[in-house]
Amino acid sequence: MTGIIFDNYRIWLEDQKIPNGQKKTLLAGLDLFAKQGYDGTSTAQIAEYAGVSQATIFKYFKTKQDLLVAIIGPVMQNFFPLYRDDFLAKLKEFKTLREFVHFFVQNRYKFAKDNEDAVMILMTQVLVSPQVRKLIIDTLKRSDRSIPNEVGQILKNTGEIRSDLDEVTLVRTLIGSIGSYLIQSRFLGVKDEQHDLRLIEEQIISFLKK
Repeated sequence: MTGIIFDNYRIWLEDQKIPNGQKKTLLAGLDLFAKQGYDGTSTAQIAEYAGVSQATIFKYFKTKQDLLVAIIGPVMQNFFPLYRDDFLAKLKEFKTLREFVHFFVQNRYKFAKDNEDAVMILMTQVLVSPQVRKLIIDTLKRSDRSIPNEVGQILKNTGEIRSDLDEVTLVRTLIGSIGSYLIQSRFLGVKDEQHDLRLIEEQIISFLKK
């Protein structure tokens, strides 16, 4: 699959020049993993939902875990985001901690909402799957693009960040706050989303500020 930069996974996937059975399997896995959970979904259910045979699924994905990684991998790379030079360039424009946090929270939350099913799968699996946690760590520490280092340096350039926080902690705080709120809003509902996001921004600033 090509074109790793996207704003909406479903639209991106529909544009990929891959076999129809593979595409149907990915979309079915996305829907069922989000609705029923990874452990609560069998490959037989995915096959029936997708309108393909289980043989077709295993033609493209050796295991159900491989299918999971194929779904969440591209979303994770854009959520963090690994290949968004324009995103990092935009972050470098902000000279204060408050401006940075406001943009980061608003921008990444919008991406999370636009890709809610896939991000929910990622967030729930990271709680129970050592493989997914390792995938996230390996992704963040990729030698060709060290997002924690870049984001951490941008934050430190504001001169407002606590000196005891390393780069991974900084990124984990930002992303974790957004992910946690997405999970809460999905299951508990939201009365005033912007009010909640402002509170999240204040909590992040309070934690990071020296």
